[in-house]
Amino acid sequence: MTNPFKPHALDMFAKRDTVDQALAYASDLINTFEGGNKAAAWTALMVVVNTAAAVWPEAPAQEPDLSDLGALRSRIAALEERLSPEALSQDISSQACAWLDDNFNERADQWLNDEADLDDKIETWVENNLDIENEVADALRDKVYDTVRRVIRDEVSVSISL
Repeated sequence: MTNPFKPHALDMFAKRDTVDQALAYASDLINTFEGGNKAAAWTALMVVVNTAAAVWPEAPAQEPDLSDLGALRSRIAALEERLSPEALSQDISSQACAWLDDNFNERADQWLNDEADLDDKIETWVENNLDIENEVADALRDKVYDTVRRVIRDEVSVSISL
């Protein structure tokens, strides 16, 4: 039987001596993430772990009887079917759908609450950064100043007699 993970391995990444060491490394790395990123990383890792656990063949209790090649071929075909890309994809899709079913309402409530927080944040920012009364007063003062200066320049004449 071929290793179902081998085609997906990339030499640019390190590897560990045992699965436990690899999971400990992944855990250490994921625990550096914040908020939803941590949950998404754990979900992705655990989908791979659960899929591997489900498709990894159990060691036979005893050596197979090689005298019955038909039974052995049948067992190999069954394992290849379980490890096919289609079967793995379907298993991952069903797990993702189950996760969405379990978590959608909670996520929707969080999003709606975040939306209310967003309105509060916008209102606070406007109050702190857009003082309309001062803006209007400054604009009026500038307009009055410009008008008075124009009137003095255009309308008032000064004559000096000696």
